[in-house]
Amino acid sequence: MDTTHVQIRQQLEAQLDHPGRLEVAAIRVALARLENGTYTECCKCGKEIDSRRLVAFPTTTTCLPCSI
Repeated sequence: MDTTHVQIRQQLEAQLDHPGRLEVAAIRVALARLENGTYTECCKCGKEIDSRRLVAFPTTTTCLPCSI
């Protein structure tokens, strides 16, 4: 796991301290995707999600084109 993913993992885990129910679910999905190696893969088209998008929105599951 590269440094960016480690930082994102830490950010996600820190968010668990003050979450809402939907946020908890999104964080758990993001952590699972990090674990199984699909974190950077868009769940709609399968293309890679830009790392800048993942840093800005660590719980996103889609690339920018698929989110529009």
